Parts: sequence; C-alpha cells; structure tokens
Amino acid sequence: MNGYLLKRKLSLITLLVVGQNLYSNAKQLPNCVYISSYHKGYEWSDGIEKSIKNILDKKCNIIQFDMDTKRNKDEDFKLKQGLMAKDLILKSNPKVVIVSDDNAAKYVLAKHFLNSTIPFVFCGINWTADEYKFSPNNTTGMIEITPIKQLFEQAMKITKGHKAIFIGDNTETDKKDLAYFEKYAKKMGVKLDSALVETSSEWKNRYLDGQHRYDFIILGHNSAIKDWNDDDIKKFIEKNGKKFSVTTYSWMVHFAHYGLTIRPQEQGEWAGNTSIAILNGYKVSNIAITSNKSWDSWVNMNIIKSSNTKLSRDIIEKAKKLD
Repeated sequence: MNGYLLKRKLSLITLLVVGQNLYSNAKQLPNCVYISSYHKGYEWSDGIEKSIKNILDKKCNIIQFDMDTKRNKDEDFKLKQGLMAKDLILKSNPKVVIVSDDNAAKYVLAKHFLNSTIPFVFCGINWTADEYKFSPNNTTGMIEITPIKQLFEQAMKITKGHKAIFIGDNTETDKKDLAYFEKYAKKMGVKLDSALVETSSEWKNRYLDGQHRYDFIILGHNSAIKDWNDDDIKKFIEKNGKKFSVTTYSWMVHFAHYGLTIRPQEQGEWAGNTSIAILNGYKVSNIAITSNKSWDSWVNMNIIKSSNTKLSRDIIEKAKKLD
C-alpha cells in the first residue's frame, strides 16, 4: 500500500473513532424532559424554552413536548395531551422533568406524578401553586408574579382616573390573572370591568368601548384570540387608541402605551440552573419554591405619539422604548 493510501485509511479510521466517541458521549448524557403548556411561536414559551436550552446545553439530552393548550382549549384535548406527556416521561427515564406554565403543571405533574420519585421543576405558574398540592419531596419551582400593583399605581397617576377595563382572551391564564387584577383593584379603589373574548372583532369592539367609558385599558393575552393579525391591530390602535392602555405582557407592549413586563428568561434560567443542581445530586426537598424578582418597564412611542399621550420625562427615560 502506498503512503498516500495508508494516510487516507488512517484518516478514515481516526474520523470513525472520533465519531464513535462523540456518539458515545452523547449517549452517556442523562435525559431531561421539558413539557411546555403551549406552542412554538408563542413569545412567552419561546423565551422560557431558549433559556432552558442555553443552560442545559451539553448537560443533558433535552426531550421536549409542546402541549399546544393555548390554541386548543378543549378539556378532552388537555387531558389527552397530559397522557401523551406522561407516556413520554415514563419512556424517557429522565433524571429531571421541567414543566412550564399552568396547564403542564395541572394536566401532567399534578395529575400523574404527585408522588413520583422523578424530580420535577416547574416555572411560569401564575401567582401560586397551592392548588396543585405538589410534594416538596419531588417538586420545586418558580412562581410567576405579575407587577399588578405597580401597574395600577402608574396608570392612576398618569390618567388621574380609577375606572378601567381588562380585555383578554378566554383562557385559564387570563382568568387567573383577571382574578388578581380584580383583587388589587378592590384594594386600590379601582372600578374594574372585564371582557374575555374569542375573536379579534370582539376585541376591537371592547377596545372601542373602552375609549369612551374608562380612564384606562388593561390588555391581557391575545394568543387564543381567533383571526388575530398584528399588523391589522396595530393600524386599528394607531387610528383609535386615544385612551391610555397598559399591559403586563411583553408581546402586548406592541399594542399598548405602557407596560410593566416580567421576563420569561428569568423563569427559564432558574428552571435550567435548578435542573443542573438536581442532576449533580442536590435534593429537590432542599430547593424552596421561589418567585420572579424583576420586571421591565416599556413605552410604545408609536402609540404614544399617535394618541398625543403625555408621559413624564422620568417615565420615558427609565423605560425601554418600542419605536
């Protein structure tokens, strides 16, 4: 065999050995299962997913299941997705399972794994997890707390008013959030009405109604509203949105004057880092349930300009700008 052919053969053997080693190392990584309540393309879920994957990269094999229960609200569908997630978890033999948002917590963890020996980490559960009766022996997580009190304070200060309407989609998340908005409204002397709608035409009608009957408008979720089109809604608001509007959701800042928004990255990073601690042998029972600690303030300069809304220099300078 000439020198060239010998070198080529040795090179191929080297590549084969390296490839086998890489494959072997990949196989040795433990499995981590990530169950998302919603779907790809939903900004909140995408932010959590990206952060989890960044943290867990090369720490475990991430097996993901998207329940898609934001767009599909039927109870039978949620139960079916919960069973599919259960089967996936059992077949995957994971060292840790992450569930994000309430539906994954309710239809997967609470329904099928309350007394499991599999460690679970949750994130994105709104306000409290008490209703799920999780065991501290196998479950910990980060609660999602929305800065409602601070939002009311700013809206009342800017508008000098105390009559508001909450407009959102007809989902479990917005129902849960609305209950807390109503709780804080009562404490703070705000007269709060609400509308949980199914279609964009319903949303527009309630938004127009809000221009005449209320001092400010609170925008909830839009992700389950049928035939929602961002460009169409933006044009509609630029034409009709004179009344001050606020939101606690980052993707809804595109349709509001002002926002105080929590960060999905904080939820995902905490879930990822906690999962690494568990993979390294740290007991779940030693990791206390916590809540998010930060949020961002936003001003939408396009809507502010088109509505001739006057905000103080202090608010604008401190906030992130959406142009």
